[in-house]
Amino acid sequence: MKTYIWSLPTRLFHWLLAIGFTVAYILGDFDNLENWHFAFGAFVGALIFFRLLFGLFGPKYSNFKDFPIALKNQKEFIRSYFSKSKTYVGHNPVASVIMLLILIIGILCSISGYLLYAAENNVLSSGINEGLLEESHEFLATVFLVLVGIHLFGVLSDTLFHRKTGTIQSIFTGNKNIESKNTHLNGFHITFSLLWFIIPAVVFYLAYGLQNNETKKENRIESREYHGDDD
Repeated sequence: MKTYIWSLPTRLFHWLLAIGFTVAYILGDFDNLENWHFAFGAFVGALIFFRLLFGLFGPKYSNFKDFPIALKNQKEFIRSYFSKSKTYVGHNPVASVIMLLILIIGILCSISGYLLYAAENNVLSSGINEGLLEESHEFLATVFLVLVGIHLFGVLSDTLFHRKTGTIQSIFTGNKNIESKNTHLNGFHITFSLLWFIIPAVVFYLAYGLQNNETKKENRIESREYHGDDD
């Protein structure tokens, strides 16, 4: 018996977030690719913002109401993990906590990145020391990476000990080998999902066009060279 658990918007978010964060993290070490780092970082932040909203009024299993994060659920899950006495259709208790932390840390990382950019380029003064902003941004990115590692470990562990539920395949197909109620998207969910992926794409484009200190420096040099030729 297969049950449709993860809707297409949820699965798209999952993969786009993975790609977006990975690229942004790698590009953070390359000063000459700073604009791409801006773009992917902003893209990730916008994606997560809409996922947080989707968690408030989205369909079953993607909705935060379905996340069994209570302490009693955590204890029960840990005690019965190696048995088959209880199966969680959507996120299990530990996965629910990790997912919420990924969303929170992810959006804080994007916000800190923008504040750092704003401070470095005199766009906006947050009143926070530039050095502290840089350290916070790097720390949050590292925490995000650790959480992703825990998430991947959980998926692997679930595959080893609960193979029949089909956790890994559900990331691609949306279906789990379990008997329960199928998730369902209504008209509002579909309309929201379109905005969910269009707006982050626009944010990506706008963030890529942001001027940084290096760009401004190059523009000044080109301007001086141009006026020098006129003379």
